[in-house]
Amino acid sequence: MSNEQVPKWLDAAAIETALQRKEAPDAAELRDILDKSLALECLSIQEIAALINANGPEQRQEILNAARKVKELVYGDRVVLSAPLHISNYCDSECMYCAFRHSNDSVERKRMTEEEIVQATTKLIRQGHKRLLLVAGESWPKGGLTYVLDAARTIYQVRVGSGGEIRRVNINLPPLTNEEYAELKDADLGTCLLYQDTYHEESYKKAHVKGPKSNFVRRLNAQDKAMEAGVPDVGLGLMLGLGPWQYDLLALALHSAHLERIYDSGCRTVSMHRMRPAPRALLDTVPYPVSDFDYQRCVSLVRLAIPYTGIILTTKEPAQLWRFGCDAGASQLLTGSVANPYESWNSQPGPGEVRFPIGEDCHVDEVVRFLIEEARHLPSFCTACPRLGRSGAEFVEMVRCGGMESQCGPNSIASFEEYLLGYATPYTRQQGESLIKVKMEAMQEHERMAAEKILAKVKAGRRDEFI
Repeated sequence: MSNEQVPKWLDAAAIETALQRKEAPDAAELRDILDKSLALECLSIQEIAALINANGPEQRQEILNAARKVKELVYGDRVVLSAPLHISNYCDSECMYCAFRHSNDSVERKRMTEEEIVQATTKLIRQGHKRLLLVAGESWPKGGLTYVLDAARTIYQVRVGSGGEIRRVNINLPPLTNEEYAELKDADLGTCLLYQDTYHEESYKKAHVKGPKSNFVRRLNAQDKAMEAGVPDVGLGLMLGLGPWQYDLLALALHSAHLERIYDSGCRTVSMHRMRPAPRALLDTVPYPVSDFDYQRCVSLVRLAIPYTGIILTTKEPAQLWRFGCDAGASQLLTGSVANPYESWNSQPGPGEVRFPIGEDCHVDEVVRFLIEEARHLPSFCTACPRLGRSGAEFVEMVRCGGMESQCGPNSIASFEEYLLGYATPYTRQQGESLIKVKMEAMQEHERMAAEKILAKVKAGRRDEFI
C-alpha cells in the first residue's frame, strides 16, 4: 500500500467550497474578473467559480468575447496545427474507458519499427506538417524509454523535398523517474504532455482500476518531477466528462498556479478533450456528460483562468466542437490522419475488433480551409519559439509583456506561406494568399514590414524563416 499523499496544492476542500457558490456575478463583479484576465493575470478558483455561475446569454457572451480577446492579446489570431503520431499501443494499465487497456485482447498490439516511423513521418510531412505530438502509450517493451527517444531522433532526421521536415516534436508520456526526465531534456524534445484526465480523486480511481495509471498521486506529481529534472515546458490535460468538469477546471487552475509559483513557468499547454465511448471499453457511458455548449464554456474558462497557456483541441471531436473551440480561445489543433500513417497496422477489423489508433477525421487542407473561410483565423505551422530557445519562465514572461503577438503574426504568415506554396490545393492556396493580404493590411507598420521581409524570402524559395 502506497504511503504517497495527495499534494497540498490540490486542495479538494477549497475547490468544494468555491463550487458551493450558486449565484451569478453581478455586472461589476463580472467586469472586474474579465478585466483581470484581459490584463493577462491568472484567476483564482473563486473567480472561476463566479464565471461558471454566469447567468443568461448576455453574461455568457461577455465571457466568450473576453476569452477571444485574451487569446488574441497573447497569440494574435493564429491557430497552430500539429499532427499526432502514435508509435505504440502497448499498455500495462486497466483504464475502464480505454480500448487499449491491458486486458483487451481484441486490439492488435503494435510497436512501430524505425522504418514504419520513417514512413509515417513522411506521410505527415507530405500533408505539410512541421510539428508532431509523439504518443507512445503507457509502456514500451523492448527498449523502454530508449525506444521513444530513438523514435524522436528518427522523426527529426526525415527529409522530404525542399524544406519538408518536422521541426518540433512534443511528447505525451506517462510519469517517468527523475533520471528518465533528465534523458528527455537532453533529447531536443518540446513540451512534455501528461494528462491527469480528471483531478476528482473518486472519479479517477473508479476509471483507473489497475496498473501504473491507477496511481492517482504519482500522476499528480509527474510535472514536478519533470521540472525538477530540468524539463522547461510541461503540458496538462483533461478528459472532460470523466469527472465533474466544474471541479476539474478549478483543480487545473490550482495545478498550473502551483507550477508557476514553484518553477516560474506554469503549464505551457492544456489539452482539452471530451471523453467518448470506445470499442470494447468497460465504461460505455460518460460519467459526467459535457454538452456541446458546456464544452465551449470549458475552453473559454480555461483561456480566462490561465491566459498565457496554449489550449490544444483535436479534430477527433465533432466538427462543430473544435470549431466552437477555436472561437472560444483555443490556440492549437491536432489533426492530420487522412494520409493515414497507421494504415498498414492492421487489416479491416472484424466484428467487435478495434482499429488502432482511432485517428483524427480531418485532412490538414480541410482544416486550413475552415480557418481561412469561416473563422478567419490564421493557420500557423510556426516553430520559431523552440528554435529560438523560448521556453519555461522566459516564454511566460514574454507572453505577459505582449512580446508574442508582435512576433507571432509575421512568423505565422511566413510558415503559412510555406505551407501554401508546398502543400495546399490550388483553391486553398488562392484563398490563403487572400487571407495573408488581409491580415498584413491590419498589422501595425513595424509588424507589417517584418512580415513583408520574411514573406519575400519564403516566396523566393527560402524555408524555415522567422524573426
